[in-house]
Amino acid sequence: METFDQVLEQYTPMIYSVMKKAKIYKNHEHYRHCATVALWEAWRKYDPTYGPFAPFAYRTMLTTIYREMSKENQYAAHYASYEKDTLTFLAHQKQRKSGESGCPDLFLELAALVTKEEMELLMDIYYYRYTFEELEKKYGVTAHAIRKRRDRLMKRLREKLV
Repeated sequence: METFDQVLEQYTPMIYSVMKKAKIYKNHEHYRHCATVALWEAWRKYDPTYGPFAPFAYRTMLTTIYREMSKENQYAAHYASYEKDTLTFLAHQKQRKSGESGCPDLFLELAALVTKEEMELLMDIYYYRYTFEELEKKYGVTAHAIRKRRDRLMKRLREKLV
């Protein structure tokens, strides 16, 4: 069997093919590294009874990239930081901009800027701290729709307040 350096040189075009197949559009270096590690693992585990090496390596690299993408998507969904989107951050920005020294009653100020339904959503998310699953039941829409509504609302408030 060849050395891994020879295998890597021979299968480098396949790495880029796998990345294209997986539709990688960001973090190219990370996924290229994952595919290279997967190629090394395939090279190490390969047994000629499995058949030709190329399809075995291709499937191993593609599976590894898909697993890594899945892990990153789960992390982004569960651990994404919304610190800059909180109402507290917006209040501090407005306070800094206007030079006020006290803490204004932000919810009363926001009530003048948003509709009654939007204010209820803001109160549910930031004051009462309902989870998106609880809000799904309350509003009768998906959690994705609630997040999208919150994001649009926060963008509009950011433009008005900051």
